[in-house]
Order: sequence, then C-alpha cells, then structure tokens
Amino acid sequence: NSQLRGIIEGLADKKPYAANHTLAAVRKFYNWCVERQLVTASPVAGISKPGKEISRDRVLTDDEITALWETFDGVGWPFGLAFKLLLVTGQRRNEVAQMRWKDIDTENALWTLPREATKADRVHEVPLSPLALEVLQMVPHTGDYIFTTNGKTPISGFSRAKKRADKLSEITGWRLHDLRRTVASQMAKLGIAPHVVEKILNHSTGQISGVAAVYNRHAYTEEKRNALSIWARRLESLIRSSEDNVVQLNV
Repeated sequence: NSQLRGIIEGLADKKPYAANHTLAAVRKFYNWCVERQLVTASPVAGISKPGKEISRDRVLTDDEITALWETFDGVGWPFGLAFKLLLVTGQRRNEVAQMRWKDIDTENALWTLPREATKADRVHEVPLSPLALEVLQMVPHTGDYIFTTNGKTPISGFSRAKKRADKLSEITGWRLHDLRRTVASQMAKLGIAPHVVEKILNHSTGQISGVAAVYNRHAYTEEKRNALSIWARRLESLIRSSEDNVVQLNV
C-alpha cells in the first residue's frame, strides 16, 4: 500500500490528471481481483485522488484556428486529416480515430456511430457538412477504418503528431480536446441553441436531462445538420480568408 501510494503521489506532483487516472485503473484492477478472490483486499482502498485537477477552459482564437488548420496539412497522413475532422465535427478524438467506412452514408451526408463506439453508450448521428465530406474525400480507402496506417486497425498514439503540430504552428498550451471545446464555443457565438450543441457533442447532461431525457427521443438530426453547416461556413471563412465573413443563420 505504501509503495503504491508513493508512486501515485509522486506522479501527482507533475501530472495530477495522470495520477488520478492511474489510481482509478489500479483500483479497478484490484477490485476485480478481490471479486475473484485472487487477493483478500485492495492495497489502494482508502486512497483518495492525489491530484487536484483544474477544469480547462482553453478555446482557440480565430487566428489559432486558421494557423492550426494550415499546420494540419504539414502534419501529414493520417493524423492531419483526422485533426481537421475533429475541428469540423466537434466529436471526440477516439470516435474520429475509430471511424469506419461502413458507418458513413455519403448519399445522405450522415455519420452514424454505433452504441459501442461512443462514450455516452448510445447510437449517435453526426450530419456531415460539405467541409466534412471534403475532408473525407481526401482519405484513401485502405481498409475498414477511415484513419489507419495498416488497413486493419484505427490510428492511435496521437502525441507525436500533436507535438509536430505544436512545432509547425508555434502554438502551445492547447490539447486536442480543446478543438471540441472550441467548436462548442463557436456554435454558441453563432446563436446555435444550447440543446442542439449538446446533441452534437452527444452529452447526456445539461439542457435535456432527467425525465426529459427519458421521454425526449427526438434525434434533432436536421437541427444538428443546420448547426454543423453554419459552423462549417464560419470555419471556411477563416481558413479560406474569405472576404465575406458574414454567416447567414438559418435557425
């Protein structure tokens, strides 16, 4: 117990978030061992989270969005295009990484994530804007997964590509998850209703929760499509240096 505590607390001094996740993983493992009577007790029982996590609020500026989009071209295949799709769709990193061609309906411009592929553990539909389809058209078909280096498994190990993006863009202090937060923030600025943004992000709390969440099964597909199209037009106005930066809101 003392050895594990020392290791976790030592990690907390530098990386509190990692320390908390390490503790959670170790606790889960030993609880599994206790259930199967492999050990009599968990050595991490009673150990509280050692790291104080600070909620992030980093939102990329318009200039940073433009710079990173250009940088993603330099990051190269497959991560560059995956990063772009993160910024276009606002979906989670692992969800984009594990995209499959069979889940993409190009005719109806719709990406359907099966329940097992989502953090929220439910089927999630993501309408694809023309910009999202443009990114996907640049992807070679090399297997079941859209973003893959061997044609058999989805991409993983984002850290090296992220470091390359940092170096090329000279932008620091951002994380891949900040792309998702930036999309949500930009949509709010564009006047997209909070419950629609929540549906796009596939969140389970907030505007639609409790009893309302149980009975409201409306997928908001068209509302999401409209919102993502509005965001895509705004994004295009930044990355393509359009002279007309006026976004028509059809909400």
